[in-house]
Amino acid sequence: MASLGTRAPDRAPRGLERLAALFLQADPKDTRLGDLSELYVRTHERATRRLGTALAARLAADLHYLGASANVVLFARVIEPALRLAAPSAMALIVTDLWERTMTTVQMSVRKLVLPALLLVGSSFLIHGALNVWYTWRQTEALMIDVQRQKAAALAAQIEQFVVATQSQISWSTTGVPAEQQRIEWLRLLRNVPAITELTLVGADGKESLFVSRLAMDKVGRGTDFANDVRFTEAMKRQTYIGPVHFPKPGEPYVSIAVARAGMGVTLAEVSVKKVWGLVAATKAGETGYAYIVDGKGRLIADRDPALASSHQDLSSLPQVQAAMAAPVAERHPEGKTFDSSVSGRIQLVDATH
Repeated sequence: MASLGTRAPDRAPRGLERLAALFLQADPKDTRLGDLSELYVRTHERATRRLGTALAARLAADLHYLGASANVVLFARVIEPALRLAAPSAMALIVTDLWERTMTTVQMSVRKLVLPALLLVGSSFLIHGALNVWYTWRQTEALMIDVQRQKAAALAAQIEQFVVATQSQISWSTTGVPAEQQRIEWLRLLRNVPAITELTLVGADGKESLFVSRLAMDKVGRGTDFANDVRFTEAMKRQTYIGPVHFPKPGEPYVSIAVARAGMGVTLAEVSVKKVWGLVAATKAGETGYAYIVDGKGRLIADRDPALASSHQDLSSLPQVQAAMAAPVAERHPEGKTFDSSVSGRIQLVDATH
C-alpha cells in the first residue's frame, strides 16, 4: 500500500521535546535532546518502510521516542548519580552492568510488544479501508441495477403506450359503414398515423371485404380467405391480437395488430415499429449503459445500432437474456384487451464496459 505522501520529519515533535526537557530539566540546546530528536527521525524512516503508512510510522516513532526519553531520564536521575557516588569502586561495575541489563530488557520489550502492536493497528486500518471500498462498490452496483430497472420499465411503458394508442385508433376508425365510406375513413387514418402501412377488413366469415394500403393498390371485395390466419382466429377469440416483430424488408420492423368488433368482423393492420428503435437508442443508463430488445426466442429485434438490429442475432446464450426469458411475464389486460407477451419482447439494459 502506498504511503499517505506526507513529508518526512527532520526532528521530533515540539510537544515531545518539551516533555523530555521538562523531565530532564535540560536546556533546549542540550545535546541529549538533539540525540533523541535524531533517534526519532531514524525511527520514523524505518517504520515508514516497514509499515507503509505515515500514521503508523508516526505512532511508532512517538512511542520509541517516549521509551528512549524514559531511559535517558532514568540514567540522568538515578544511574548517573549512583555512578558518581560509587566510582571507582566495584559498585560502579555493578551499577553499569545493571544499566546495560535494563536497557537490553527495554529494547527487547519494545521489539516484542510495541512493534507487533503497531503492525496490528496498521493491519486494522488496512482491513477497515478494504471493507469500506467493498461496501461502497456493492452500494454503487445495487444503485446501478436499480437505475437500469427503472430505465427498462420506462422504455416498456413508452412502447406499450405507442402500441395501445395505435390499436385504439384502428378500433375507432372501423365503424361498420359501407366499404367505400370505410375506405375514406382508413385513408384519413393512414394520413394521421404514419406508422400504419396497410389495413384489411375481414368479415366474421373470414373473407376479406376491404384492403387499403399506402404501398399498394386498394382493393374492395377481393374475398381473400383469412379463416385460418392466426391474426383472425386469435382476434376472434380474444378481441385483440398483437403479433411478434417481423421484417418484411431489411431495416423495417413491423408488427401485426388485429382488432375484432362485434358484428363487424376483424380489422388487420400492419404497423411499423421503427419508432421503437428511436426509443431504444435514446434509452441510456449512465455513461456506458444502453438498451436492446430481444424477442421470445432471444433474437435481437431492437438496438441502438439499426444495422445490428436488422441482423436478428441470436442472443439467447447470454446470461442476462436467459435470466430475462426465464422470468415470468404477467399478461396485461387494460380495458379488457389481452396483449400477447411477445409484443415488445424482453428489454435488456446493459453496460458497454462489461
